[in-house]
Amino acid sequence: MSNFLKDYSGKKILVTGHTGFKGAWLSRILVLAGAQVYGLALAPDANSLFDVIDDLGLKESTILDIRNRSAVESYFATHRFDGVFHLAAQPLVRRSYKEPIETFDTNVMGTAHVLDAAVSNKSTHWVVAVTTDKVYRNVEKLGGYSEEEPLGGKDPYSASKAATEMVIAAWQTIASHSDHTIMICSARSGNVIGGGDTAEDRLIPDLIRAFHAGIKTVIRNPASIRPWQHVLDPINGYLHMGSALMAGRKISPAYNFGPGEESKLTVEQMADYACMQWDGAKGVDIQIDPNAVHESGVLWLSSELAKKELGWSNRFEAREAIGWTIDWEKESMKTSPLLALDQQINEFYGVKP
Repeated sequence: MSNFLKDYSGKKILVTGHTGFKGAWLSRILVLAGAQVYGLALAPDANSLFDVIDDLGLKESTILDIRNRSAVESYFATHRFDGVFHLAAQPLVRRSYKEPIETFDTNVMGTAHVLDAAVSNKSTHWVVAVTTDKVYRNVEKLGGYSEEEPLGGKDPYSASKAATEMVIAAWQTIASHSDHTIMICSARSGNVIGGGDTAEDRLIPDLIRAFHAGIKTVIRNPASIRPWQHVLDPINGYLHMGSALMAGRKISPAYNFGPGEESKLTVEQMADYACMQWDGAKGVDIQIDPNAVHESGVLWLSSELAKKELGWSNRFEAREAIGWTIDWEKESMKTSPLLALDQQINEFYGVKP
């Protein structure tokens, strides 16, 4: 494993949202690094990565809704951690239009519940709170947004995440006045792809479902450009943040973890490349709906601060990220989802089998 991952060996780490896509990947990396990993989340969706793996090797998995303030308070009153990765959220833009109140309740108030309970109970030394690239007020520019640019959001999901950043900033201030020092930082990343993602209305999961069904994949916004990145790249950034916090380093309150310029591909380009990687793929069916809900046409991040202060850099460009995603799917069918997960984690971090 990379040298900085050794910092997690023997540490007691909480991952909220561990039953989600990124949460499952992060939890398994921490387990392989030798951490005692605790999870706090809603029950996993059927056939999700967490659901099909069955056992990630966690020390404890607690099913709890972070919207329930008293339950969150009780949990943090009885647990102590070296660090917390807060990923629990409602992560889908299109779902946020159908469930706007639930989205705000989970993303904004849920985060407030977690941070308040952690600070008031002195339950941890640090929290890395994961948000999204969509926290920025998007004016559809091709240049990357840096951490000091204005926040905002036109859709319920983006607005909820921008509001979540305000919550994080508020509890950074509250924590600074506590007699028990707790460092709180936010991490912002782009459109992640990778093995085991089964979310609805997401390009790569939709493609893989269509591959298995032997049908064409419907795509809505073929010309849109997204910050495509393999799930391991931003997670590696979160882990760099945690390592720096464990070392007592003073780091910035927020970091972007985005892909490189070579990953500026449109939805249609991504879909076409994925189809090339799957034997028998039926291609795509472009269906542009003029009455569809608003989704950004261009969104990009600048990751210069993370490179400069944390020594982080993204490994994959978009096409390689697609290749790893397709390879994971094939390997999971041949062996098992857990073996496919471990194989890619070990390869990413240079661990020989």
